[in-house]
Amino acid sequence: MRIVLRMLSAGICAATLTITAAPTPSSAWLQHHYAISGNTVPVVFVLNDDQLKGKWKQFKGELKKKWGNFTDDDLLYIEGSKDKLDGKIQERYGDRKDEVKKWIDEWFDQHNPSKPH
Repeated sequence: MRIVLRMLSAGICAATLTITAAPTPSSAWLQHHYAISGNTVPVVFVLNDDQLKGKWKQFKGELKKKWGNFTDDDLLYIEGSKDKLDGKIQERYGDRKDEVKKWIDEWFDQHNPSKPH
């Protein structure tokens, strides 16, 4: 009986040591983890509806020139709506939508008069 109790005690202690000795994620680990998984996070528009509506006339010509799959009907449908633009990007460039969204954000960043370049 003593042997069973000792083995049981030793097993509980070992389990306790294992649990308490298990490494806890540090903030550096979490940053590293998110940096790795960050490659799969979808790109999100930085621009807002007001920016898109304000520069729509200038922007839509360059959009069509750079990304030729957008039709005149698409541009009429979108007419400065970020949600509609997002839907058309998905429809026309499903597998390359992140690339299109990145280009759009860069375009608006370059054409932002309040930001020094």
